[in-house]
Amino acid sequence: MAENDEVRITLRLTEGLRDELKEACDASGRSMNAEILHRLDRSLQWEEDGQKEANALIESLQGKLAEAIGVNEYLESLKVDLIERLDRADEARQDHTSSEEEPIFNIVLDAKGHPISWPEIAAHIHRTAKAAGVETVGFRVAVFDADRQSAGDRDREYARLVRWYQEQTRKHKAQIREE
Repeated sequence: MAENDEVRITLRLTEGLRDELKEACDASGRSMNAEILHRLDRSLQWEEDGQKEANALIESLQGKLAEAIGVNEYLESLKVDLIERLDRADEARQDHTSSEEEPIFNIVLDAKGHPISWPEIAAHIHRTAKAAGVETVGFRVAVFDADRQSAGDRDREYARLVRWYQEQTRKHKAQIREE
């Protein structure tokens, strides 16, 4: 059947609905048949458009939710890292107060890919030492460029570097005790 072929149907309406349709016909200048077809067409088009809009909105919200979950996971990992760093700083402060040896600060600086000058790094280390209650501190520097391929690789590189720093600190303390 072609799109323009017409099919005759019998439609039964309540009197109240027929009266409302008649008022709408008078207001729009359409026949009863044209008014019914117009309203059916609008209803079907609205349903199709509304479904498309709803699907687009759902997809957008799912994307935003996934992004928010990712941000939350990243913030949680930062929180865990910060707590660990604070614990190590407390341990270092306690070690410093119980020992006369020169303190060693092992600090990982991450410029998030932006260059930082050596004076800025030195100032940061001295501020960190001062916050730990040490007036002067010497420092040795090891530079690494964490691979940014994935957060997992970067986290593994960071953990490796922290273990290296911890080992260096243990070696240094052992040397001081032997002297």
